[in-house]
Amino acid sequence: MNLYDKFAGVPTFYYFNSDTNTPLKKHMERNLINLKVKNYKRISTSKYTNANVSEWKDLLLNRSKYKLPIATAAYSITILESLKDWYDNTEEESLIISRDTIDFGLVQYFHFDWEFLMNKLPYDWDCFMMGFENINYIPFYLHQIMPAHTFNTALLNRRYVRKLIKLHCVDGKYDLSNFSANKSFGLHSGTPDYFIGHCGKTYCLPMFPSHTDFFAKTSKKYQLVKGCRLAHYDWWRNDKKRHGMEDIFTYGKPNDKGMIKRVWSYLK
Repeated sequence: MNLYDKFAGVPTFYYFNSDTNTPLKKHMERNLINLKVKNYKRISTSKYTNANVSEWKDLLLNRSKYKLPIATAAYSITILESLKDWYDNTEEESLIISRDTIDFGLVQYFHFDWEFLMNKLPYDWDCFMMGFENINYIPFYLHQIMPAHTFNTALLNRRYVRKLIKLHCVDGKYDLSNFSANKSFGLHSGTPDYFIGHCGKTYCLPMFPSHTDFFAKTSKKYQLVKGCRLAHYDWWRNDKKRHGMEDIFTYGKPNDKGMIKRVWSYLK
């Protein structure tokens, strides 16, 4: 299978990127062009920042309940605003949204293309998470989202975007203080790591880890990214050979346990 044909037919790919981070913009666009992704769009994350919070803080409803960092609110509003713009101004049935730090290096090991992937998604999907981290372990088969899964890259369908807008967008403002009961995300829906995947029927397949090159080695985040990335490369390079398509695209199997990688075992 030709590497550059694997993503033929993908919907518009939106990635989030700061105006000051040209290297990551080049990284994303170089890889998207190499994969022949015809339609992609950069969404600036510089409209809402810590520096200009006085200009946009009134967009945040129930501010007294919001306990997460201002930068998280800014990123959340950027994503929700872009989703609403897509919903209001296109007739597309789905879109891909992504951080700008993802690693495209595993595509060469995928033995399926986009059409095959879409045909394997369960009929009731709202969100398909293709890139995520998990501090504990990662199942390398199609599975329902787990409590600690975060957001890197996701495919969303139109009905799910409509739901996200209804839950978080109110008359041009944003409610990021909805109660979630998930302590991994501070009990509230105000982080993209929560609301993108955890508000609907989300299935996951680990395909695009974050790239360690884009994180400071002294940061806690770097250790998580490193462990997840090493687990991804180990599975797609090596373990994949022992499993057929049926194993990869189903869950609840007797051999599920053998297809799980524990993240911190790669950091010993």
